[in-house]
Amino acid sequence: MRRAYLDWVEEQVENYKDEIPRSEILRMADEVVRELRMTDSGQYQLTELLICHAIDKRIARQLKLPGYRTWRAHRLAALNAPLIPAGLTPPPPPQAAEPAPPADSLVRVG
Repeated sequence: MRRAYLDWVEEQVENYKDEIPRSEILRMADEVVRELRMTDSGQYQLTELLICHAIDKRIARQLKLPGYRTWRAHRLAALNAPLIPAGLTPPPPPQAAEPAPPADSLVRVG
């Protein structure tokens, strides 16, 4: 379940990044870099890959995505929900066709 959750969060973040302009992503990157700065001399202890991960986490917070436990509870509820919504009944089975009349009762036209 945790892997499914992480995949879902990644999908939500990527969809969001596809919807916003590149300038917005770069602005976020600048903010994240400032937040991650470790020393006053401007040296960073993080690689570009970790900065990308930090941006994704920031977007997930901005989108207010639920945490794993909340997501998992909703996911399990959806998986356990009945396929037919409450209050709806399945249609009745189709009526059997009427049996054919016996062959000796057929009228021959000649």
